[in-house]
Amino acid sequence: MNIFLVEDSTSIRRLLVRRLEAMPGMRVVGEAAGQQQAFGLIRWTSPDVVLMDLSLASGSGLSLVRELRQSGYAGRIAVLTCEDYDAYRRACLDAGADAFYDKASGLETLFGDLLELLPEADAAEEEKPVAVLRDGLTGLYGASALCERLGEAARAATYDGVDLAVYVLRLAGLAELPADISDALALQVADRLREASGEADIVARSATDQFAFVLAHLDQAGQAAAHAQHLGALMTRPFHTAGREYTLALALGMAVFPADAVSPRGLLTLAEATAFGAL
Repeated sequence: MNIFLVEDSTSIRRLLVRRLEAMPGMRVVGEAAGQQQAFGLIRWTSPDVVLMDLSLASGSGLSLVRELRQSGYAGRIAVLTCEDYDAYRRACLDAGADAFYDKASGLETLFGDLLELLPEADAAEEEKPVAVLRDGLTGLYGASALCERLGEAARAATYDGVDLAVYVLRLAGLAELPADISDALALQVADRLREASGEADIVARSATDQFAFVLAHLDQAGQAAAHAQHLGALMTRPFHTAGREYTLALALGMAVFPADAVSPRGLLTLAEATAFGAL
């Protein structure tokens, strides 16, 4: 079950992510603190469940419920709030919410209700193929290993009291080139990203034209933007293969832990959606 969290408190998001991802069958696929960003990311991820607070960094949960239903979102919407229960419950349900929970006393009820919504696992789900940990061409981490390593890096950052930044780089046109040219350029992209990485940083390739870079240690928030500019400069330099020069258009998305998201998929979702122009 894919779950999207809309909550402006980092500490509460951290608590919810920890509990949800410890439950079998639950996966947090995205996070947002404000209405506009949440709406764009929910349309991007199409989660099974949206779990939201009413009080947001910008906009409101009640307006978001209405906006989601008017846009055709058919998943389950659950409101979890400290606002006056009786005053807001009816307004949320009338706007299209499926459930309403009090933060002080309703968490266990929420988790129990989510478990009851899980579909029965079938044989096909139980026999999923083993995830490929490395990209066969570049040797970089694949999508599955990226998420796992990012989780480890986030835990280390929390322990050390620092932030980290996640970048998704989309190289337009790479997938449309002849296979031999595309492969040669992808190897050069991988080499440039490796050269830009430190010992604790993570470099991955999650699709033919999509790479990820995790800057594992941020002492100051401004470092994230500065490193984005550095990555952009690396990728806009021409590539050369078979006696020809190639320039690839770069779209770059960024997310910062823990300010933007605390879950690995939440960080990747925000960076990816930004790179693809979904926000």
